[in-house]
Amino acid sequence: MINKYELKNVWHKLTTARDVNERLPVTVQLHDTVFSVLALIAHHDNITIHGIEIHPYFRDTSLSTIKRSVTTLLESGLIKATVSETDKRERLLTVVE
Repeated sequence: MINKYELKNVWHKLTTARDVNERLPVTVQLHDTVFSVLALIAHHDNITIHGIEIHPYFRDTSLSTIKRSVTTLLESGLIKATVSETDKRERLLTVVE
């Protein structure tokens, strides 16, 4: 059974997310997947591409789509990647403030 309260809460979150995306400069407005990746990076500071890939929200999203989204965000200057001190192969992703 679907809970009406949960659905109302989801609608509020969806409209809030769309509003945030629409407030970005027109040249930076993002596709839904790219925006979802940005939101996850903001929520999980220093996450890696692998961390995004294994997150349940992205279970139906290909690795190449996630990588393209990260590249788009890096090129637009919305996120930055730093090399992990523990594993030089890892790139830690954070939102640029």
